[in-house]
Amino acid sequence: MAMGSSPEPNGAPRRGRSDAWRMWWKVLVSLAAGGLTSVITKVASSEAKWQIGVGVFVGGCILILQLLGDLINQVKDFKAVLSRHNAQTQETVVRSFARISEATTFYSEMERLPSDGVAALATNAVEVTSRGPDIMRRFAEELMRRLAADMEALKSGSVDCTGENHDWLLTLTNCATDSIDTTSTLSLVDRDFWDSGPAGPYLQAQREAIARGVKVRRLFLVDDPAGLNDDLRRLGEEQETLGIETRALVRTQLPQNVRRGLVDEFIVFDKEICYEIEQDQLHVNTSTRVRAHEDYVGLRSQRFAELWDVGVPTQTIGTPTGEPGTVGA
Repeated sequence: MAMGSSPEPNGAPRRGRSDAWRMWWKVLVSLAAGGLTSVITKVASSEAKWQIGVGVFVGGCILILQLLGDLINQVKDFKAVLSRHNAQTQETVVRSFARISEATTFYSEMERLPSDGVAALATNAVEVTSRGPDIMRRFAEELMRRLAADMEALKSGSVDCTGENHDWLLTLTNCATDSIDTTSTLSLVDRDFWDSGPAGPYLQAQREAIARGVKVRRLFLVDDPAGLNDDLRRLGEEQETLGIETRALVRTQLPQNVRRGLVDEFIVFDKEICYEIEQDQLHVNTSTRVRAHEDYVGLRSQRFAELWDVGVPTQTIGTPTGEPGTVGA
């Protein structure tokens, strides 16, 4: 085979030669038609100019008609291709618009969040996960997964975790704007809490809440009359100096009208969200739960009001109006 005549992949030169022959064939057909028309015109007329003009006109018309026919065929082929890919194209367009809609919705929801916190979270997350040791990256990823899980749980109005979560407690205290109603059990283990490290930041957060106008009330729950003693009075006095209103009651000596119902440890913030700690039989904190269901929080607020009304002001414990073993308004 001679150089330059070998076909290239996919037969491109062959198709080129075939298209060229088709074009020359159309021109030849047009010329032949023009020549035939000239002959016929010569027979009918003796003027040479008229013969040539008619021949050229007819040949040109035939050539144009052939080219139009090819153009129509090409349009049909193009429409066939579009038809084959139409469903796929429509699906792609629909998916693209769906992603745009999701992004727009996500952006509008993001605008409701504090911009500084969200921006800082995103920026820091990218930096931590893209540099530093692998264990730091895995630790950051685990923190983000936990945060995402907590946000998912909060959508239903309730989230819980294992053990006692002091971060949640401090955060809710810092977020309160109206009131904090808290019950505190005073078993041997619970008494130690007020002398522990976490008690300091907790009381400081409550003090700051009081400074911004939040009303804080604490109701101490003791198991027997002996719990109403000088230690409890001094504890109450310490917290009263911070602006916290304190009262106490004996669980086993509740008046008949308030005996029905739970007498456990919980905190109601702004009468809209409830923080609870579950304990085992050894008074060890086993889990923490935060609930925002309106009906549930309403019942907890009502229960606190009932218990508060029958509690003893801690500053009267040991006095004639609040002797140990007595419960009064």
